Amino acid sequence: MGAEPAYSVVIPAYDAERTIARVVEALRAQTPAPAEIIVVDDASKDGTAEAARAAGATVVANETSKSAGGARNAGWAAATSPVVVFLDADAIPAEGWGAGLARALQEFPNALVGCARTFDSRTAWGWVAHLQGETPYLPLGEPRTVPFLSSYCVAVPRDVPFRWDESYGGEDGVFSADAQAAGYRLVFDPRFHAHHDHSRETWGDLRRQQQRMAYGIARTRRVVDEGAVRRIAAKVPLHHFALLRLPVIYRRLGQEPALKRRFVRYLPRLVVAEWTLGASATRYALFPPPRQGQSGDGFR
Repeated sequence: MGAEPAYSVVIPAYDAERTIARVVEALRAQTPAPAEIIVVDDASKDGTAEAARAAGATVVANETSKSAGGARNAGWAAATSPVVVFLDADAIPAEGWGAGLARALQEFPNALVGCARTFDSRTAWGWVAHLQGETPYLPLGEPRTVPFLSSYCVAVPRDVPFRWDESYGGEDGVFSADAQAAGYRLVFDPRFHAHHDHSRETWGDLRRQQQRMAYGIARTRRVVDEGAVRRIAAKVPLHHFALLRLPVIYRRLGQEPALKRRFVRYLPRLVVAEWTLGASATRYALFPPPRQGQSGDGFR
């Protein structure tokens, strides 16, 4: 094994005062720790920048919002390490995250590498939001090549010849497609993870997540080849209304009895959530969002 590769962490942040200090502190506690932690304050209206500086991060401030993709690019331009890790502002690295990242970078040189995530919630609808959207990224199984990596946590060689689309919602699908077109391997490594502490707790929060999720899926399916079945499902999203995803979600939970109990407990809500996600998916099947740039949906 060679020397551990140096890495920078770039965190796009909008109104992230609630979580940003914990993310930065968790990063500083890693072994190996990042060479630098860059928080890009994307024109926040709260104390995100102050909290990030107090926790020990370097802050890059966008005077006007550039969306998540543009904020990542601003941090990327300031990063100096050979590897740049993009991490969400509510993704709190677990103990051993840094060691897991270093191992993955050594095992998969010059690849893009995504990490797993864990979650919990304080409310029923919060659990539904997690279970509906995040089970593909649980820390289960072995590292594997994938057609898509979530922007939640992804390590990228600093000198790749492409950048993030300046948008939010599906920009990681466009990024993944650009990476594959440039000949880069995409690897999901569930052996290291960050904990997702999102603030979506109400029915309204869930619906906003679903609208952005459907928007992002529609954009991703336009550029990432995930197979014929998924292409058809994106064009005719009847699988949501037929509840075909629910057994798939349950199987993804693997040997996680606590999550399986949550699934069973909130199954009636998950049924409703699948129907409403289907409604949002139908909208974007009929009126596909642009491949590049942001439409007028204004996701945050």
